[in-house]
Amino acid sequence: MKGVIGFLFFLLFMAGLFLVFLQGKSITGTGLSAGGAELTAVRWQATYVGAEPIAEDAEIWVQFEVDGSIRGNAGCNSFSGSLEKTESGIRVGPLGATRMACPDPAMNRETAFLGALQQATVFEVAGQRMTSLDSEGNLLVEFTALD
Repeated sequence: MKGVIGFLFFLLFMAGLFLVFLQGKSITGTGLSAGGAELTAVRWQATYVGAEPIAEDAEIWVQFEVDGSIRGNAGCNSFSGSLEKTESGIRVGPLGATRMACPDPAMNRETAFLGALQQATVFEVAGQRMTSLDSEGNLLVEFTALD
């Protein structure tokens, strides 16, 4: 009888460890509605902000780190911040950025990109493509994997 109880305790312990492991995955970024490709350890090049295409040479990209941080380049300035899992999805920010001034349209594009990134509540990955959506499901930014 002691052997059966011990075995059941062992199974419950392993199930608890498994649940803790899964919960940790969602907090670190890989569980943020990301299927297909990995969300972390990939540099994501922005291709559209809303319906506005972004030229490849604009160098607007983002990278999600395993520790829950986010970093990237908005075309003129580099930025970094945090990524937090919430009950309804995720929250990006606050973001901090360097303060270099660039000529328009680069500054307008950068402002739009950083604003859209901070409005995102869902990131969806399908193969080499990632989209960010707001809480109403509107497309904010479309990305392509670089790495």
